[in-house]
Amino acid sequence: MLTRRRLLRLGALAALAAPALASVGCATNTLISSLTVSATTIQPDGSGVFDEADVGFTLDQRADVSATLIGPDGKSYVIRPSQTRAPDKYQIRFRGIIQVPGKDWLRVVPDGRYRLQVVAKSLTSGQTVQRDATITVKNADTVPPEIINVYVEPKTFSPNGDGINDTVRVSYQITKASQVRIYVTDAKGGFYLIQAPVTSDQALHSFQWDGTAGGGAVLPDGTYQFHIESTDAAGNFTDYVTAVTIANGGIPRMEITDVKFTPTAVPLGGTITVQITVKNTGTAAIKTLGPPPGTPYKMSQNFASFRDAQGRALYYERPGVWRVGVSWQNAPQAFPVRWGLFKDLNQDFKPGETVTVSGTITVDDSTQHQQVFYAGIIQEGVGYPGGQVGFTPITISY
Repeated sequence: MLTRRRLLRLGALAALAAPALASVGCATNTLISSLTVSATTIQPDGSGVFDEADVGFTLDQRADVSATLIGPDGKSYVIRPSQTRAPDKYQIRFRGIIQVPGKDWLRVVPDGRYRLQVVAKSLTSGQTVQRDATITVKNADTVPPEIINVYVEPKTFSPNGDGINDTVRVSYQITKASQVRIYVTDAKGGFYLIQAPVTSDQALHSFQWDGTAGGGAVLPDGTYQFHIESTDAAGNFTDYVTAVTIANGGIPRMEITDVKFTPTAVPLGGTITVQITVKNTGTAAIKTLGPPPGTPYKMSQNFASFRDAQGRALYYERPGVWRVGVSWQNAPQAFPVRWGLFKDLNQDFKPGETVTVSGTITVDDSTQHQQVFYAGIIQEGVGYPGGQVGFTPITISY
């Protein structure tokens, strides 16, 4: 059965305000006129020259109309399934292309002499009239592009910025230069473009899909059909379709809503207490990493200073996790002091939730009488969304 997408590719029977061609043998009440043909020979070779013929006819009453192509070997192909048409003038644009039975693929027919048969059945009288036109195809490019060596993994992924299965890795090979389009569709027929048609060489291609369409938001959780389509210049069309599932997807986003540094004057060796309140303003749960809230720091330490019995760092930079951090003027690195969001580092920070992270910093390494401290959010592997906030000057006495 011809799908709506294939009908659009083959070109629909279109009602015309005026005939593109003068009809031949159109008498009154004949139901359907004889067919007119703009070219008796076409060359569907991809050059764009002499590659199509317009077949015209006129209906003088409402009728069900279908069009069939009959090849030199006697095989027939449905060009237009039966559809009710009003009295008017119509055209069929024939480019020597048929649909592969049982698939959405399109193929250019081989060279030869073809008969295009249009049948009209009157809705009033039941009368059926058949009209025929002959078109010769030569120099046809019948070699279709193939999509091979396809790799789409993982089939289930979670594009939520946690660094675990955030993207689908896609690799494929095109056997012939062609226009390639990539998109996904959902169970309700929704269409989401990933790559607009682009000319691709006969080569291997690869990319990673992050679950978004057109640079927008991550698509809702669910199973999608992932389509790779290839169309050459002559009109040969091939596609590859596989299912992918989005689970626990969303946009991770966190904002600092309040920062407090107390006291604002301490002696060298004194301790500053920090409170940072954050809210998950995104659509995905956020994962975190230690040190846990409450872990005491010295200004001479950083988050990698904490070691296990074997001397290995307990906490490190791991893409996909989020922490809050503190820094100051002339700090040895960006946000050397970092805390996770929960004491249970396996706990997720869910959308809409708010949490206050507390900790202390001992001023043991400062040659300045005043330091400006500030807080920030660290999205490991990405950067510091929200920048630097909560600037607080703290006086240090000796």
